[in-house]
Amino acid sequence: MERSGLKILIVDDEKDARRLISAYLKGNPNVEAVAESPGVEDALFKVVSMSPDLIFLDMKMPERNGTELLELLDKKGLHCHVVVISGDQDSAIGAIKNSVYDFLLKPVRKKDITRVIEKFRARTTVSLDQKLIRILENMGNDETIRITSASSHVIVNPAEIVYCKADGSYTTIYLDNGGIQVANVNLGKIAEMLSALRFYRINRSYLINLDKLSKIDWAGYSCILTCGKKKIRLRGAKKQIRALGDMDFE
Repeated sequence: MERSGLKILIVDDEKDARRLISAYLKGNPNVEAVAESPGVEDALFKVVSMSPDLIFLDMKMPERNGTELLELLDKKGLHCHVVVISGDQDSAIGAIKNSVYDFLLKPVRKKDITRVIEKFRARTTVSLDQKLIRILENMGNDETIRITSASSHVIVNPAEIVYCKADGSYTTIYLDNGGIQVANVNLGKIAEMLSALRFYRINRSYLINLDKLSKIDWAGYSCILTCGKKKIRLRGAKKQIRALGDMDFE
């Protein structure tokens, strides 16, 4: 079962800086728990005890710096998703080298924190570290597909998919309950996986579930899908929309 919110650890030697970020996070409905740590040793203990989804890490601390913590986490096999916070733009270079999740410059603003949380929520249902995600085979006679990564497996019922959207080499899967799954495989592979089911590609960017189709707009070359209580309009290619209108949906 999916947790109600994220667990987040703030690592910064400055108490006021920790409290400010903590205040921003505690006002976010997607955050379940927030812990603070003044240094590397305490941070390691809290990583083990609480298994945070995200760590907001100050790179420049007087005794042991953020780079040391990143190296220790890697050495101990504690694969956490780190948002580096620093007043020094050059720290971004070190952040990239250590493959951190994101980078924020001080002073951190509430909208910066909100952006990171929203980005993380959109990506992490399937993969937090954006490593290779593969769409595996249909599981026997069960009409589900399994999306897997190094950190998790997510079972998706195709009947709950409203549409899939291409985003470069990624594919975003929109579900009937409003949920989002993001896989870093292209839309062509998703279409292949769902080829035996009632899915149709209306252009290079969208693959729709025909069972969610409520209307075809001939003039606008678009289709309207039902997603829960919402109606979603997607524009397609002229040829595909015309072909869609000729289909037998019985």
